[in-house]
Formats: sequence, C-alpha cells, structure tokens
Amino acid sequence: MPQLSVIIPAYNEEKRLPSTLESVHKYLTDTERTFEIIVVDDGSEDKTREVVNAFAAEHCGLRLITHSPNAGKGYSVREGMMRAEGDLLLLDDADGASPIEEIVRLEDAINSGADVAIGSRAKASDETVVNALSHRKHIGNTFNMIVQALLLPGIQDTQCGFKLFKRSVAQDLFSIAKLNRYAFDVEVLYLARVKGYEIAEVPINWTNVEGSKINLVTDPINMLIEIAKVIIGKKMGRYGKLVSSKKTHEPG
Repeated sequence: MPQLSVIIPAYNEEKRLPSTLESVHKYLTDTERTFEIIVVDDGSEDKTREVVNAFAAEHCGLRLITHSPNAGKGYSVREGMMRAEGDLLLLDDADGASPIEEIVRLEDAINSGADVAIGSRAKASDETVVNALSHRKHIGNTFNMIVQALLLPGIQDTQCGFKLFKRSVAQDLFSIAKLNRYAFDVEVLYLARVKGYEIAEVPINWTNVEGSKINLVTDPINMLIEIAKVIIGKKMGRYGKLVSSKKTHEPG
C-alpha cells in the first residue's frame, strides 16, 4: 500500500498536465515516498490520454482512469478517491498552481490531528505568497463569503484544488457525495463538518496558471445553484442518515 495517492482530475489538459506530472513525480521520488499518481481523464477531446500514457511509459507509479463522456470534475475526483490505495489521498489540480512541495504544510496539519487539510489562498500568512488575477480573486472572495454564510462558517477558501485526506475519511465522504461539477468541494467539506471530522485550513503558495476553464459569468451562478442543492439535499435526506464520526455536533 503506498503512503500517498495523488489524484489529478483532467479535462483537455494536454498542455498543462505534462509539467505537473513531471514536478509531482520528481518530488515524490526524491523524497523517497511510496506513491501512486492517478490521473482521471474526464472525457477529454484532446491528447490528454496520450500525454499520460507517454509519461507512464517512462515513469513508474502512474495510472490512468478514463470515462466518457465528460461528467464533471466532482465525478472525476470521486472516482479517483474511491479507487486510490494510499494512506493519504491528495487532490491536486492538473494546472500545478499549487506546488507539490506545499504538501508538507498539509501533512503537518494531518500529523497534528486533522482528518482533512485544505490548501488556502485566502488565509493570511507571512510565509506564503498567492499570485492570483484580481478579478478572479474578487469573485472567489465573494463566493466564499456566501459559502461561509450558508454552509461553512470559518473556512475562507473551499475551492483551492489542493486538499489532503486520510484515506478512510476521503472514502467515507466521497461515498456519499453527490455533486459532479462546480461545488463538489463545498459539499465534501460540509459533509466532513457534519460528520465531525477535523478540517485544517492551511495557507499555501499558489500561482495562477494560464488556461483556466472557469467561465467568470456562468460558473459562479452554477456554483450557487449547487450550493442550494446541498442545502436542499440535506433537508430532504438525500445523503442518508449522517452519523457523526466523532463526538461533535452538526453545525447550526
């Protein structure tokens, strides 16, 4: 069983994925960890699969999961998490905006007692630098204010694509998660809080990478719709009976 599984969801990432794979694989090899890198191809229409297969032919520890047609990032992450074998499971975006070296900060949080450690671009720190486009930062901050008000008070950045889970926790959460697209992070973190898992929000270094697929007009609206689905789904019992995994109470 590997110490770490890195799950990378990918949709039309033939250009950005190779450098991410190279940096992740080199770092994990140099640090002498046992690991697996799982790329989940979300029905790509470019050469993403060819890029992954070419990399796997020359590097050990990489496997490709594919499905078609495109089902959404949340679907891909869930599939990777449920099939991962590591003791710790890291969600890492294909663009490499969060340097893989930042995993040390998340691991420290897990070693200090957290069940889930999430990278944060919003939490203030003198030790990290976030290079984000101003308009995306403004929209992200507005979205996170809404998320805090409705579902997750105290968590400043739910959307950063760099999250570390204990495997049992990840597979517990993703086995009941429903959302396939925009707000799957919010759903999983909300389920974690309801079930009493400890979430640590950790400031990390982060740099915007060109090629984002985010639509700044429609995506925020769709994300708000999905947040409403989480609220309604919980009230209607869509997640089943959510039993706390620790001796804590569900947030009000």
